[in-house]
Amino acid sequence: MSDTAPVAQEAAPGPIDYQPPALSQEALSLDDAMRIFAEPEKKKEEQAEAPEKAAELQESAQADSDPETDPADTPKVDDPAEELPPIDPPRSWTQAEKERFQSLPRETQEYLHTREQERDRDFRTRQNELAEQRKAVQAELEAAEKVRQQYEAQLPALMQSLQDAQQSAFADIRNVDDVTRLANEDPFRYLQWQAHQTKLQAVHAELQRANGEKSKAEQSQWAEHVQKENSLASELIPELADKVKGPAFQQRVVSELLPDLGFKEGELADLAQGKVKLSIYDHRIQRLLADSLKLRDILKAKAVAVPKAVPPVQKPGAAPPRGAAQAQSVQALNQKLSASGTIDDALALLVAQRKAS
Repeated sequence: MSDTAPVAQEAAPGPIDYQPPALSQEALSLDDAMRIFAEPEKKKEEQAEAPEKAAELQESAQADSDPETDPADTPKVDDPAEELPPIDPPRSWTQAEKERFQSLPRETQEYLHTREQERDRDFRTRQNELAEQRKAVQAELEAAEKVRQQYEAQLPALMQSLQDAQQSAFADIRNVDDVTRLANEDPFRYLQWQAHQTKLQAVHAELQRANGEKSKAEQSQWAEHVQKENSLASELIPELADKVKGPAFQQRVVSELLPDLGFKEGELADLAQGKVKLSIYDHRIQRLLADSLKLRDILKAKAVAVPKAVPPVQKPGAAPPRGAAQAQSVQALNQKLSASGTIDDALALLVAQRKAS
C-alpha cells in the first residue's frame, strides 16, 4: 500500500456552459447589461481555480492522517512566569520579613511590592511638602525677627524725640503742683500734656520690654558659650574632668593665680557672668601668655642633674641672707617638677618664682 494518496489529475478546461438570461421585452439598464457580459468571465475563473483548491484539501487531509508525526516536534509555548525576574523585598523590612516575602506566591509579591512603592512615594511626597512648609515658616520667622529688630532699634530714637518734645512744649511742667495749675488754668493744654505723657509711658514700657528680652537672650547665649568652652577645656585639661581635682584646680586658679595677675574679686564675678568683656590686649592676659610660654619651655627642657644646694657658711649668730628661704623653695619645686612634669607642679613653681622676684 502506498504512503501517498493518489493525486487527482487536472481536468482540461472545457467549453463553458453558459446560458444567457432570457431577454425581456423591457429595456435593460446599464448595470444589468454589464453583469450579463461579466458572468462568463467569472465562471471561467472559478473553473481555473478548482484544481488548486482540491490539491490543498488533499494535502491537509494527508497531514492529519500521517501516523509518523511526532508530537514532541511541535514547538512548545514557554511559560511567561519562568522568564520573569525575581522581585526584591522592600529594603526597610527585617531579615525575617524578607525571608517570608520570598516564600510568598508571585502574585502576592507583586501586590506587596506595588503597595510598598506607593507608600514610599506617598511618604516622599509628604516629606517634601513638610520641608517646603518648614522653609516657608522659617522664612516668615526670619522676616518677623527682622521687623522686630528694626522696631526695637527705633525705640531709643523715638523715646529721645518724645523727651525733646517734652522739654520744648512743656518745659514749665516740672512737678505735681505745675500739673494741677495747668489743669485749672488751661484744660486744653493739660489734655495735650496728658496725651504726651501717655505716649512717653508706652514707649518707655516697650523699651524696657525689649531690653529685658535682649538681656535674657544674651544670658542664654552666654550660658551656652560657658558650657561649650568648659566641655572643650575638660578634654584638654584632664584635671578639670575629675570630680575631686577639678574643683581644687579651679579654686587654686581663683585664689592664687588670678589675684597674682592683678584681677579683682568683683571684676572676676562680672567676667564669670559675661557682663564684662576682656580684650586679648589686656596686660594681665599678655602676662598670662608669657607665663604659659615659660611653662612650655620648662616642660620641654631635658632633665638635668641639679646640684644639691649647700647653705653658705655663716658665722655663729649671723642671720641668713634675705630671700634664702624662697630660693630654696623655688629650687625644691624645680626638682619636684623635673621628677613629675605635672601642670600643678609647674603652676606652683611659677607662683614661687614670681613671689621670689
